[in-house]
Amino acid sequence: MSTPKVSASTYLFTWITLLGLTLLTSLLGTINLGAKSLIVGLIIAAVKGSLIASFFMHALYDSKLVRVVLAGGIIWLLILVTLTIADYITRGWLPFPGK
Repeated sequence: MSTPKVSASTYLFTWITLLGLTLLTSLLGTINLGAKSLIVGLIIAAVKGSLIASFFMHALYDSKLVRVVLAGGIIWLLILVTLTIADYITRGWLPFPGK
């Protein structure tokens, strides 16, 4: 199986984009956006993670099996986050005597 040839300019552009997003993340810490800070931070982190997986880990150029494994990992992460949030939200539903 031959490995795809990725140009140096692609790596350079990806690296510069990651540096810019890291700077944006740092600047986000100095700005008070309230509850939106978490959402914006998570979006920036997701974009950085997808850039790293796509270009530096060659997931964009590999076989479909690699994409299926990545999709399975993302789905599993979403399941775990959903169950954690559901547990956190429903903690006060059952009254306990003495509390």
